[in-house]
Amino acid sequence: MECPYKDLFIYYIQGCLEPELELGLGDDFIGNWEEDGYSFLFFSRSAHKTVFDLVRTNPGLLLLDNYIMPYTQWQQDHDQILDIGGFSVCAPWSDHETPPGKTRLWMDPGVVFGTGTHPTTRDCMLALEILYRDEKPRRVLDLGTGTGLLALAATALGAESVLAVDLNPLAAKTTARNVELNHMEEKIRTVRGSALDYVQEPADLVVANIHFAVMKEMASDPLFLRGKHFVLSGLLRSEIRDIKDAIKALGAVVQQEWEQESTWFTIMGKGPAG
Repeated sequence: MECPYKDLFIYYIQGCLEPELELGLGDDFIGNWEEDGYSFLFFSRSAHKTVFDLVRTNPGLLLLDNYIMPYTQWQQDHDQILDIGGFSVCAPWSDHETPPGKTRLWMDPGVVFGTGTHPTTRDCMLALEILYRDEKPRRVLDLGTGTGLLALAATALGAESVLAVDLNPLAAKTTARNVELNHMEEKIRTVRGSALDYVQEPADLVVANIHFAVMKEMASDPLFLRGKHFVLSGLLRSEIRDIKDAIKALGAVVQQEWEQESTWFTIMGKGPAG
């Protein structure tokens, strides 16, 4: 099986699309990445007329630019086989044989970042493996799920119920697709929403590989880590101390810490008793 993505036709638009507008963008529409009031529409073929009609009939939208880019340039690791701890992460179009003793996870990132190559993702997966050797968190909250890789890993390790949350609609869509690829629909529920709205969701483990500003606001909620194990990541050297101070003020204990490239930090530990 070959990679289904060839060239990407990207349309940069000022404004955000309502979900119903995306339904009319045709079969070549891959998805919409929204960021700070702007939309990036991805198509597998040229969609000039479709996009021109879209902005013409919706005054709140403005086409700023468009690009053509090979998928291999956008996702340089699109066909790379990643062995992370006890996991082998590979694309569904790969004919890779799973090494003995490894658990295979299918991963189609589409145009979303989160293939497992980033140091924070890898450290989170290693942290999950360590945690599940001694503990068996049944309910997991994955905040800022991206492509859903950490939710998949937690489920493969024994989680019975995972809530995967991402504010970006394309990330949530991509996660749902990967949940289906791995036949984990009965255990993983994907939600598009703000991580801040799910901080108090009941869970035995919270995983958050997310922007510092969001993490800092979550850490101000006394219920964020209460009664939960945690794996927190996506933090730079300049940010890790603030988060550690904030969660220690909540009564949490940091049990292990990872540092990659003298830049990225991941911490694992236990929140105060519930």
